[in-house]
Amino acid sequence: MLDPLSLNNKIWLIGFMGCGKSTLGACLAKVLGYRFLDTDLQIATQENLSIERIFKEKGEAYFRQLERALVANLEQVPSPLVIATGGGLPLYTPLKGTIIYLALDFESLYTRLFNDPNPRPLFKDKEGLHALYTQRSPLYAKMATLKLDANATPQDLTLQLVTLLRTKSPSN
Repeated sequence: MLDPLSLNNKIWLIGFMGCGKSTLGACLAKVLGYRFLDTDLQIATQENLSIERIFKEKGEAYFRQLERALVANLEQVPSPLVIATGGGLPLYTPLKGTIIYLALDFESLYTRLFNDPNPRPLFKDKEGLHALYTQRSPLYAKMATLKLDANATPQDLTLQLVTLLRTKSPSN
């Protein structure tokens, strides 16, 4: 098993909306024996509103404040966590720990989002989505400890990630 201290107790999954952070996060946490937290679900529960309604009724700035407060709280949690972030969170809030970028090509993301029953507040049309993708992708890559091609099953990605984390761990 991995030494949680060598990973700074936090594994942050970042990437564009629809890349599979929540699904992979739950699988990875189970395999590692860590707790799992999805920041969007946590905020929606805390506010008793969907992310879409928070954006619509209170605005993006308010949502980003909630994200910053949540990250500050999570940094105080001593137990090991796997955290799936919202797509914009790492661009507005610095993260400490191991940061995994789940990279996926634009057409695959577009197909996933187009067929997703959960509305995304920043997904209005394909052109706007592509502009956001083009803007964010290099930023994710720059801040990541590890980059993983997310075009595989959650089980395969979990195995790849556990292997990568073990090779990056200073205790090995």
